[in-house]
Amino acid sequence: MASRGTGLAPWRRADEGLEPVPGYQSPIPGVKKCVGTRIQYWGDKDGDGLLARARHSATNVGELMLVFRAALRGAARRPFYWQEFLEQCRFILMANFIPLLLTGVGWGIIVSLEAGHFFRAASGEWRLGGFTVMANIREFSPVATGLMIAAVSGTATVADLGARQVRQELEALSVMGLSNVLFIVVPRALALMVMTALYNLPMIIFTTASGFFIAVAVVGVNPGGFLASFWTQGNLVDLFGGELKCIIFGALVAAICIYKGISARGGAEGVARAVHSAVVWCFVSIQAVEWIYTSTVLALFHSLNVLK
Repeated sequence: MASRGTGLAPWRRADEGLEPVPGYQSPIPGVKKCVGTRIQYWGDKDGDGLLARARHSATNVGELMLVFRAALRGAARRPFYWQEFLEQCRFILMANFIPLLLTGVGWGIIVSLEAGHFFRAASGEWRLGGFTVMANIREFSPVATGLMIAAVSGTATVADLGARQVRQELEALSVMGLSNVLFIVVPRALALMVMTALYNLPMIIFTTASGFFIAVAVVGVNPGGFLASFWTQGNLVDLFGGELKCIIFGALVAAICIYKGISARGGAEGVARAVHSAVVWCFVSIQAVEWIYTSTVLALFHSLNVLK
């Protein structure tokens, strides 16, 4: 039997962590018992009450920010493991191409079919090209790229680091004299940020090409009118704004997935929970940042709201 430093309860080793001695009553009013590092309050069922979840989530966000700060600081330090960085870039490139291709083609078809028939009913089908810029280049392509990178490469990163963590390989790397931040965190974080930004460009091509084909072949839009509206509506603010948005999305995916991977506990089941949690965190974070970012850009550049 051993004591934890907080003095809340005497602790003993259990199969999956630390647990209090049965029958112990905490001296703190309102505290029922302690499990691991979480405090359970009266009215919480197994520590899953609203207050316990809020505390746990706030702690996770703080630790996540510390990991990302360490990655940013490590990117400016030496040595930089170029081979590991390029290997991660190659993996992201190969693993995400088909999902991004299918997603981009499918979305381009949907936009052209739905919006094309709407504009055709108003005798303005030639405006479909400009609407493609607003729907695909500005909104869908960056968001879909971030979501696909999170779903494919992000989950693979969590599973890889989680498996290493439960097998104590990360501790072994430290014993060998390798910095986990420089060797593990930095190459993966930079690779996710760079490849998310680069993959936005082919996603734009996939959505625009499929949308143009359906608009001309199915909806009956004049090709010249579509292209004229497309180039009139398109501008560098949408293009570079989408690239910046993808870099932010890549940073979110990197921070969340790396943190979830290196903090996985409890064997294979713990790794599976970490993967599931990382996907949910990434999807919610990307949608939240997308709403804030787009609202800010449209407030700064009012002309982007006008369909030309």
